[in-house]
Parts: sequence; C-alpha cells; structure tokens
Amino acid sequence: MDQPFVGEPFPATPDTYVIPTYWPIPQVGVIPMNAFVIAAAEPVLVDTGVGVLSDDFIAALSSVISLDQLRWIWLSHDDRDHTGSLHRLLELAPRARVATPFFAIGRMLPEQPFPLDRLRLVNAGDVLNVGDRNLTAWRPPLFDSPSTAGFRDDSSGVLFTSDCFGGPLPTAEQAVVHSIAELPETTVARGQLAWATVDTPWVAMVDRHRFAASLERIRRIAPVAVLSSHLPPAGHQHVDRLLATLREAPDAPPVPGTTQTELDAMLAGFRPAEPDLNPSVPNPAEAQKELTP
Repeated sequence: MDQPFVGEPFPATPDTYVIPTYWPIPQVGVIPMNAFVIAAAEPVLVDTGVGVLSDDFIAALSSVISLDQLRWIWLSHDDRDHTGSLHRLLELAPRARVATPFFAIGRMLPEQPFPLDRLRLVNAGDVLNVGDRNLTAWRPPLFDSPSTAGFRDDSSGVLFTSDCFGGPLPTAEQAVVHSIAELPETTVARGQLAWATVDTPWVAMVDRHRFAASLERIRRIAPVAVLSSHLPPAGHQHVDRLLATLREAPDAPPVPGTTQTELDAMLAGFRPAEPDLNPSVPNPAEAQKELTP
C-alpha cells in the first residue's frame, strides 16, 4: 500500500460500524483514520473522513446508512482528517445536525462559513439524546486539539476516544485488521507510544499523578469497547493494556522528527511524473483565436 484509501466498513459492535481510511506514511507505517456510524434511533456519524477521499468516503458511508436518514454528525474535533466531508454532508444529509464544542466551529470559520442553526453545542459532561440512547461528552486524557470531544454511548457502553489511543502500524496488513486482538501487543504498544509523543508532545510535561488518575477514570467506566480514530477497535478485554501503555507516555523517549535529508531521500525514490501527451488545457494562442470574432 503506497496510496491512502477508504476501506470497507465493518461492525465494531452490533450497532456501531467503522468506516476506515488507511493512510501510509513512508518510513513510519500506516495510520488508520476511522469514522463511525451508530445505528441509533437517530443515526449518528462520528467524524467525516479526509477531504481528498471524500467521494470514496461518502460512498462507503452510503453503504451503511441512507444519507437522508442521518440525523447527527458528531465532530470529535476540527482537524482535517476528521472534517473532510463535513460541508458536503450538510448538503447531502439535510436532516443532520452537527454536535461539537463551539471552539471546533470557531476554528473552521476563517476557512468556510458554517450554518449555526444546524449546530448543537456539546461540552464535557453534556448529554446528547439520539432517540434511544444518550451520548455523554467527555475530554480524553490525550488530545491534539483544544476542541476535542469524545463521548460514551450510555446504551452500548462503547467509549469513543477521538485521537487518544491512536498509533501507526508497521504494515498495511496490520492496519486493516478489525480488532487489536489480531495484533501483537508489542506492536500496538510501540504505535501508541510513538503516537502519544508525536501527536501530543505535551504529555512529557504533565503531572504524572493527575495523568494516571485520568486514565484510572476510564478503567472505572469499564467500557465495552474503546473506539479510537487512529487504531483498530479494542474490546473490553484489551482496555487495561491500552491504559498501561499510556501510563508510560509521559516518560517515553520522543520520536525524532523527519529530517530534510530523509525527505530528500524519499523524494529521490519517487517515480517522476509522466509527461502529459494530451493536455486538456488548450494552447493560450489557439484559445485566443477561438474567442476572436
């Protein structure tokens, strides 16, 4: 796999589906980028994929739910890998409203207007009723945007953690699995710690006791499953191991940043673009002749 693509949706729990995108990064591995659909009485989409794959994402989403039935889009935060199809879906799913903190919309407004009459604000502790269940908003222990809002599905017991618990995986075969149960524990742990030190480098500056307490709250919740935006689903039997790995994050050595030398080596290995033998843009002089009476 050398190009990103949207994978086939699959069930993570009986009423929650994953719409996965897989994003390869040279010399790193493959990062899952997950959106989710909750088959509630008022169906919920969690995040909207990446913009460059918007057509494929919407096709995958439409295979899970008819867009005219979609009632909620829970935006976990405003990063581009979570908002790629947001404005298209507001047009294609006219009954859907967006649930997110106000800061998420505020950070997007300089780029594009947003219909505030379709916004339902949620902050940590707020409850969104979606017909047959409540979604309780919370802020995960690790986040890379101040607008982050995860939530707990109070009916299913599933915990949605946004970017928390993410991690790159070494190969495409490992990235496309449907559960971390299919992966070696050391592979998941290495990916988690690499992600934590790169995506949330401030974790090295936290109070260790307070950070550990924030992780302990998750253990006490005892989620049925943990669904991260950037890791395959984790069942309840794997929650303790996810938490144990994150406890190490404040003291984990940071992953070195990519250097210009490494970038140059990558670029040298790319295949040069083929010349366009049939350009679609006419010669300017010829175009001018066509426009001259």
